[in-house]
Amino acid sequence: MIMTRDTTEPSEFATTVEGAGTLDFIGVDFRLDLRFTDGASVQLESAFTITDRSRGSVVVDPERKDSLLPILQLFGRELDRRSVEGDTLTLFFADGVTLVAGPDAGFESWHFSGPKGRPVRVDPLEGSTSPGAEEALRVRVPGRPFALDIAGDTVDLMSIGPDVTIRFSSGASLRFETDFALTGADGEHAFLDPGDEPSLLGLLALHTEVVSDGAVTGGRIAIRFASGALLEGWPNRRGPSWHYSEPGRARVDIDALPDGEVRHRHSPSSAEIRR
Repeated sequence: MIMTRDTTEPSEFATTVEGAGTLDFIGVDFRLDLRFTDGASVQLESAFTITDRSRGSVVVDPERKDSLLPILQLFGRELDRRSVEGDTLTLFFADGVTLVAGPDAGFESWHFSGPKGRPVRVDPLEGSTSPGAEEALRVRVPGRPFALDIAGDTVDLMSIGPDVTIRFSSGASLRFETDFALTGADGEHAFLDPGDEPSLLGLLALHTEVVSDGAVTGGRIAIRFASGALLEGWPNRRGPSWHYSEPGRARVDIDALPDGEVRHRHSPSSAEIRR
Protein backbone atom coordinates (compact mmCIF):
# COMPACT_ATOMS: atom_id res chain seq x y z
CA MET A 1 0.00 0.00 0.00
CA ILE A 2 1.35 3.43 -0.93
CA MET A 3 -0.04 6.59 0.65
CA THR A 4 1.31 9.96 -0.44
CA ARG A 5 0.30 13.47 0.54
CA ASP A 6 2.17 16.57 -0.65
CA THR A 7 1.64 20.10 0.63
CA THR A 8 3.56 23.33 0.47
CA GLU A 9 4.15 23.22 4.22
CA PRO A 10 7.12 21.04 5.23
CA SER A 11 5.52 20.15 8.55
CA GLU A 12 2.60 18.60 6.69
CA PHE A 13 4.66 16.65 4.18
CA ALA A 14 4.06 12.92 4.73
CA THR A 15 4.70 9.70 2.85
CA THR A 16 4.12 6.21 4.22
CA VAL A 17 4.85 2.91 2.47
CA GLU A 18 4.06 -0.47 3.99
CA GLY A 19 5.03 -3.96 2.85
CA ALA A 20 8.46 -2.84 1.65
CA GLY A 21 10.28 -6.16 0.98
CA THR A 22 13.85 -6.97 1.99
CA LEU A 23 17.16 -5.15 1.66
CA ASP A 24 18.95 -6.97 -1.15
CA PHE A 25 21.63 -4.49 -2.25
CA ILE A 26 24.02 -2.16 -0.41
CA GLY A 27 26.23 0.13 -2.49
CA VAL A 28 29.08 2.10 -0.91
CA ASP A 29 30.91 5.10 -2.39
CA PHE A 30 30.59 8.71 -1.16
CA ARG A 31 27.07 7.74 -0.10
CA LEU A 32 25.13 4.58 0.79
CA ASP A 33 22.74 3.12 -1.77
CA LEU A 34 20.11 0.75 -0.30
CA ARG A 35 17.85 -1.15 -2.68
CA PHE A 36 14.86 -3.30 -1.76
CA THR A 37 13.11 -6.23 -3.41
CA ASP A 38 10.02 -4.13 -4.19
CA GLY A 39 12.16 -1.90 -6.44
CA ALA A 40 12.39 0.99 -3.99
CA SER A 41 15.72 2.56 -3.05
CA VAL A 42 17.20 4.90 -0.46
CA GLN A 43 20.38 6.96 -0.80
CA LEU A 44 22.00 8.25 2.39
CA GLU A 45 24.59 11.02 2.05
CA SER A 46 24.88 12.31 5.62
CA ALA A 47 25.11 10.77 9.08
CA PHE A 48 22.07 8.87 10.36
CA THR A 49 21.11 6.70 13.34
CA ILE A 50 20.46 2.96 13.61
CA THR A 51 18.70 1.74 16.75
CA ASP A 52 18.69 -1.91 17.81
CA ARG A 53 16.57 -2.91 20.81
CA SER A 54 19.37 -5.01 22.29
CA ARG A 55 22.39 -2.83 21.42
CA GLY A 56 21.02 0.71 21.56
CA SER A 57 21.67 3.49 19.03
CA VAL A 58 24.73 4.12 16.87
CA VAL A 59 25.55 6.89 14.41
CA VAL A 60 26.58 5.81 10.91
CA ASP A 61 28.39 8.25 8.61
CA PRO A 62 28.72 7.30 4.90
CA GLU A 63 32.07 9.13 4.80
CA ARG A 64 33.46 7.09 7.71
CA LYS A 65 33.86 3.58 6.37
CA ASP A 66 34.77 2.27 9.83
CA SER A 67 31.23 3.13 11.00
CA LEU A 68 29.40 1.08 8.34
CA LEU A 69 29.17 -2.32 10.08
CA PRO A 70 25.62 -1.70 11.45
CA ILE A 71 24.31 -0.94 7.95
CA LEU A 72 26.03 -4.01 6.46
CA GLN A 73 24.34 -6.17 9.11
CA LEU A 74 20.94 -5.10 7.72
CA PHE A 75 21.53 -6.94 4.43
CA GLY A 76 18.75 -9.47 3.76
CA ARG A 77 16.49 -8.14 6.51
CA GLU A 78 12.82 -7.57 5.91
CA LEU A 79 11.50 -4.01 5.99
CA ASP A 80 8.04 -3.59 7.52
CA ARG A 81 7.51 -0.02 6.38
CA ARG A 82 9.21 3.28 5.66
CA SER A 83 7.90 6.76 6.37
CA VAL A 84 8.71 10.41 5.73
CA GLU A 85 7.50 12.86 8.35
CA GLY A 86 8.55 16.45 7.68
CA ASP A 87 12.28 16.27 6.94
CA THR A 88 12.94 12.85 8.55
CA LEU A 89 13.05 9.45 6.87
CA THR A 90 12.51 6.36 9.05
CA LEU A 91 12.96 2.72 8.00
CA PHE A 92 11.29 0.14 10.26
CA PHE A 93 12.74 -3.37 9.94
CA ALA A 94 10.77 -6.48 10.95
CA ASP A 95 13.18 -7.43 13.76
CA GLY A 96 12.71 -4.08 15.51
CA VAL A 97 15.73 -2.26 14.11
CA THR A 98 15.03 1.31 12.96
CA LEU A 99 17.06 3.63 10.73
CA VAL A 100 16.40 7.37 11.11
CA ALA A 101 17.84 9.96 8.72
CA GLY A 102 17.16 13.64 9.31
CA PRO A 103 18.26 16.79 7.49
CA ASP A 104 21.81 18.07 7.18
CA ALA A 105 22.68 21.76 7.32
CA GLY A 106 25.32 21.49 4.59
CA PHE A 107 24.24 18.79 2.12
CA GLU A 108 21.33 16.77 0.83
CA SER A 109 20.96 14.14 3.51
CA TRP A 110 18.80 11.44 1.98
CA HIS A 111 16.82 10.51 -1.11
CA PHE A 112 13.99 8.00 -1.35
CA SER A 113 12.47 6.58 -4.51
CA GLY A 114 9.55 4.18 -4.46
CA PRO A 115 8.88 1.62 -7.20
CA LYS A 116 6.11 3.81 -8.61
CA GLY A 117 6.12 6.94 -6.48
CA ARG A 118 7.80 10.28 -7.04
CA PRO A 119 11.15 10.60 -5.26
CA VAL A 120 11.42 12.84 -2.22
CA ARG A 121 14.52 14.80 -1.25
CA VAL A 122 15.54 16.66 1.90
CA ASP A 123 17.83 19.66 1.33
CA PRO A 124 19.22 22.37 3.62
CA LEU A 125 17.66 25.79 3.30
CA GLU A 126 19.73 27.98 0.98
CA GLY A 127 22.13 30.09 3.02
CA SER A 128 21.86 27.94 6.13
CA THR A 129 24.92 28.29 8.37
CA SER A 130 23.64 26.66 11.55
CA PRO A 131 24.11 22.87 11.53
CA GLY A 132 21.36 21.21 13.50
CA ALA A 133 19.17 24.32 13.63
CA GLU A 134 15.73 22.96 12.85
CA GLU A 135 14.34 26.32 11.80
CA ALA A 136 17.07 26.67 9.14
CA LEU A 137 15.97 23.57 7.24
CA ARG A 138 13.12 22.75 4.94
CA VAL A 139 11.88 20.09 2.57
CA ARG A 140 12.10 21.18 -1.04
CA VAL A 141 8.55 20.97 -2.35
CA PRO A 142 8.37 21.05 -6.16
CA GLY A 143 7.20 24.32 -7.67
CA ARG A 144 4.95 24.83 -10.67
CA PRO A 145 5.92 22.44 -13.51
CA PHE A 146 7.61 23.83 -16.62
CA ALA A 147 6.15 21.87 -19.55
CA LEU A 148 8.54 20.52 -22.19
CA ASP A 149 7.49 20.81 -25.83
CA ILE A 150 8.23 17.21 -26.80
CA ALA A 151 4.82 15.47 -26.55
CA GLY A 152 4.49 13.20 -29.59
CA ASP A 153 8.26 13.08 -30.23
CA THR A 154 10.10 9.82 -30.57
CA VAL A 155 13.55 8.93 -29.26
CA ASP A 156 15.73 8.77 -32.35
CA LEU A 157 19.27 8.67 -30.95
CA MET A 158 21.06 7.73 -27.73
CA SER A 159 24.78 8.28 -27.23
CA ILE A 160 26.83 6.84 -24.38
CA GLY A 161 30.22 8.25 -23.39
CA PRO A 162 31.30 10.16 -20.28
CA ASP A 163 27.65 11.22 -20.17
CA VAL A 164 24.40 9.95 -21.68
CA THR A 165 22.57 12.00 -24.32
CA ILE A 166 19.07 11.29 -25.60
CA ARG A 167 17.89 13.08 -28.74
CA PHE A 168 14.25 13.42 -29.76
CA SER A 169 12.72 13.67 -33.22
CA SER A 170 12.05 17.42 -32.85
CA GLY A 171 15.75 18.05 -32.22
CA ALA A 172 15.36 18.45 -28.46
CA SER A 173 17.98 16.69 -26.37
CA LEU A 174 18.51 15.59 -22.77
CA ARG A 175 21.96 14.94 -21.33
CA PHE A 176 22.64 13.17 -18.03
CA GLU A 177 26.04 13.66 -16.38
CA THR A 178 25.26 11.93 -13.05
CA ASP A 179 22.85 9.25 -11.83
CA PHE A 180 19.32 9.22 -13.20
CA ALA A 181 16.40 6.82 -13.03
CA LEU A 182 14.25 4.79 -15.39
CA THR A 183 10.97 3.14 -14.43
CA GLY A 184 9.90 0.61 -17.05
CA ALA A 185 6.40 -0.01 -18.32
CA ASP A 186 6.29 -3.00 -15.93
CA GLY A 187 6.93 -0.71 -12.92
CA GLU A 188 10.50 -1.90 -12.39
CA HIS A 189 12.61 1.02 -11.11
CA ALA A 190 16.35 1.32 -11.66
CA PHE A 191 19.04 3.92 -11.09
CA LEU A 192 21.37 4.36 -14.06
CA ASP A 193 24.95 5.67 -13.93
CA PRO A 194 26.56 7.22 -17.03
CA GLY A 195 29.88 5.78 -15.86
CA ASP A 196 28.50 2.25 -15.50
CA GLU A 197 27.71 0.96 -18.99
CA PRO A 198 25.99 -2.29 -17.87
CA SER A 199 23.45 -0.26 -15.90
CA LEU A 200 22.44 1.54 -19.12
CA LEU A 201 21.25 -1.54 -21.00
CA GLY A 202 17.59 -0.98 -20.08
CA LEU A 203 17.78 2.57 -21.41
CA LEU A 204 18.28 1.31 -24.97
CA ALA A 205 14.69 0.04 -24.97
CA LEU A 206 13.53 3.66 -25.21
CA HIS A 207 14.75 3.91 -28.82
CA THR A 208 11.75 4.85 -31.06
CA GLU A 209 9.51 5.22 -27.98
CA VAL A 210 6.86 7.98 -28.22
CA VAL A 211 6.82 10.74 -25.59
CA SER A 212 3.45 11.39 -23.94
CA ASP A 213 4.59 14.41 -21.85
CA GLY A 214 7.56 15.98 -20.10
CA ALA A 215 8.04 18.57 -17.38
CA VAL A 216 10.60 20.17 -15.09
CA THR A 217 9.36 20.55 -11.51
CA GLY A 218 11.84 22.16 -9.16
CA GLY A 219 15.10 20.32 -9.85
CA ARG A 220 13.41 17.22 -11.24
CA ILE A 221 12.97 16.48 -14.92
CA ALA A 222 10.45 13.78 -15.81
CA ILE A 223 9.58 12.43 -19.25
CA ARG A 224 6.75 9.95 -19.64
CA PHE A 225 6.35 7.67 -22.63
CA ALA A 226 3.26 6.22 -24.26
CA SER A 227 4.40 2.76 -23.18
CA GLY A 228 4.20 3.81 -19.50
CA ALA A 229 7.97 4.17 -18.99
CA LEU A 230 9.23 7.13 -16.95
CA LEU A 231 12.65 8.80 -17.22
CA GLU A 232 13.75 11.05 -14.33
CA GLY A 233 16.71 13.16 -13.25
CA TRP A 234 17.52 15.34 -10.20
CA PRO A 235 20.25 17.73 -9.04
CA ASN A 236 23.39 16.17 -7.62
CA ARG A 237 25.81 17.82 -5.17
CA ARG A 238 28.83 16.47 -7.11
CA GLY A 239 28.20 18.76 -10.06
CA PRO A 240 25.76 19.58 -12.88
CA SER A 241 23.49 16.58 -13.28
CA TRP A 242 21.31 17.08 -16.35
CA HIS A 243 20.86 19.49 -19.24
CA TYR A 244 17.82 19.83 -21.50
CA SER A 245 17.62 21.79 -24.73
CA GLU A 246 14.81 22.54 -27.19
CA PRO A 247 15.61 24.02 -30.62
CA GLY A 248 13.71 26.67 -32.54
CA ARG A 249 13.22 30.45 -32.46
CA ALA A 250 12.37 30.37 -28.75
CA ARG A 251 15.24 28.08 -27.82
CA VAL A 252 15.12 26.71 -24.27
CA ASP A 253 18.12 25.46 -22.30
CA ILE A 254 17.69 24.13 -18.76
CA ASP A 255 20.49 23.04 -16.41
CA ALA A 256 20.27 21.34 -13.01
CA LEU A 257 22.97 22.93 -10.82
CA PRO A 258 24.85 21.31 -7.91
CA ASP A 259 23.11 23.51 -5.31
CA GLY A 260 19.66 22.24 -6.28
CA GLU A 261 18.72 25.28 -8.36
CA VAL A 262 17.61 25.01 -11.96
CA ARG A 263 18.78 27.57 -14.53
CA HIS A 264 16.50 28.37 -17.48
CA ARG A 265 17.89 30.20 -20.51
CA HIS A 266 15.52 31.43 -23.21
CA SER A 267 16.92 32.60 -26.56
CA PRO A 268 17.08 34.83 -28.54
CA SER A 269 16.64 37.25 -25.63
CA SER A 270 19.08 35.22 -23.53
CA ALA A 271 16.99 36.16 -20.50
CA GLU A 272 18.05 34.07 -17.55
CA ILE A 273 15.94 33.26 -14.52
CA ARG A 274 16.38 31.01 -11.51
CA ARG A 275 13.55 28.89 -10.23
